[in-house]
Amino acid sequence: MAFDYIVVGGGSSGCVIANRLSANGSSVLLIEAGPDFTPQAIPDDILDSNPTRAYSNPRYQWPSLTASTVQGVSSRVHYEQARVMGGGSSINAQVANRGAPADYDEWASSGVTGWAWENVLPYFRRLECDLDFSNHFHGNDGPLPIRRASKAEWSGFIRAVSNAYKDRDIPFLPDFNGEFRDGHSVVPLTNRNGHRVSTAMAYLSESVRARPNLTILPETTVERLTFSGRQISGVETGSETGRRSYSASTVVICAGAIHSPALLMRSGIGPAEQLLNLGIPVVADVNGVGKNLQEHPGVAISAYLRPEDRMAPNATGYIQMHARYSSGYEGCSSTDMAISALAKSAWHPVGKRLGTLYFWVNRTYSTGTVSLKDSSHATEPEVNFNMLSDKRDAERLKEAFRFVTRLFEHNALAAVALDPFPSTWTGRAKRISKYNRLNYGLTTVVAALMDSSARLRRSLIRFAMTDGRAISDLLDSDELLDGFIRQNVFGNFHPTSTCKMGPALDPTSVTDPSGRVHRVSGLRVADASVMPFAPRANTNIPTIMVAEKISDAILNEG
Repeated sequence: MAFDYIVVGGGSSGCVIANRLSANGSSVLLIEAGPDFTPQAIPDDILDSNPTRAYSNPRYQWPSLTASTVQGVSSRVHYEQARVMGGGSSINAQVANRGAPADYDEWASSGVTGWAWENVLPYFRRLECDLDFSNHFHGNDGPLPIRRASKAEWSGFIRAVSNAYKDRDIPFLPDFNGEFRDGHSVVPLTNRNGHRVSTAMAYLSESVRARPNLTILPETTVERLTFSGRQISGVETGSETGRRSYSASTVVICAGAIHSPALLMRSGIGPAEQLLNLGIPVVADVNGVGKNLQEHPGVAISAYLRPEDRMAPNATGYIQMHARYSSGYEGCSSTDMAISALAKSAWHPVGKRLGTLYFWVNRTYSTGTVSLKDSSHATEPEVNFNMLSDKRDAERLKEAFRFVTRLFEHNALAAVALDPFPSTWTGRAKRISKYNRLNYGLTTVVAALMDSSARLRRSLIRFAMTDGRAISDLLDSDELLDGFIRQNVFGNFHPTSTCKMGPALDPTSVTDPSGRVHRVSGLRVADASVMPFAPRANTNIPTIMVAEKISDAILNEG
């Protein structure tokens, strides 16, 4: 079958692209590897404003994708990436941050013309229907609702964190997506009436799905791109019904920063030497494919909360507050660090008793790679984040640990957050987070023991929730702290920049400022992989902005 456009990947960007390109009557095929749900049949776990259920559902993830976080230190771990219509927006925490205007100005100054703040702000406005603010920063008639968790819903823990922030010169900001500066605020969310709104819900509404020129093909994997010379001709797919080919003069890849470069390389676009070593015929030697991988590296400190200071059962989401501040570290931009305050640290009974400050490097300089292990579409790529390889990232994360420790010592916070401890998101903690009856039963017992006695609680924390190291141990030794950070650092599921935009003469760039892949015709990328570097934000909203802007470029440029 032939189409005007084929969109590969129905995630946060692909749903946007499919909507915009089909709006003018062009024939569009949207292909998604995971399941699709009509607007009347969205599963409860996806609709739930608490994301831990959807995030923990293996049906919505690539099951075999693993990654190395720190070179030479950490073992490979499962790296959660969405495989469902709506992509990450269907399973994430719904956080709707934009990043700093200076991020986009820096993109433009690096040679990515047309991506300065003044150029991208109209697309941030275009995507949103802000339910709280109406001014020049915000749009009020876009497809994606943005609302903020109310301060009235803040738990005692979150109120105490706010007081500690104010005393540390991190003031309260009414609008986190307004003036970009150091501060803390209620969290903007892609949420309406207490329910998640993914890009699948917002951009693939009933009326959009009814377009006769839009075809949606779920649970189908694009195995390879096809070419006539260096002109794209279509895709080859595989599903339970067998292999098929589809043709189009334009293909837009929206498979994300892990799978977009992998698809390019399997199809012969990438570093020529690597491809030839794997027996893949080279269509175009584009050395930057799979390079420049970025993430926001972070760790956490958690504490036991008294019953009266825990999150209310009917409160929105589970991240109730975001903060950003400047490290002041030499060679780093301002407002380069971030903290999420979690009034409930997991879905299970233990998680409901723990408050967490999860802190991360919001403007990172370390880069990693995505590469192929072999030429088979059935083999997940090799993902090496190489976090903390840049000294600035490692040192700032250690200093953030010290800073957050001081926050927990603040009088207001110390009164409600008891027995703080260095928290992890690997090993035992990750296994227990899986949403099932066994984990619920086990955590019910542990939670009861934690409530029964302070002495028993401290023993459980030291020997069941940590590796035996207390915060004081880590603060007393820079070597121990460095080791803890490197062993336990993890990302925010914000991979970017593996097909980054840039001038054709830049050997590290893959796409031009309109998402066109260098050295081939008819092929574009329109997802987080084209970002020159990760912005100072959760990446869902910036990814949707990228899709909005590149869809405009496709329609205007042909």
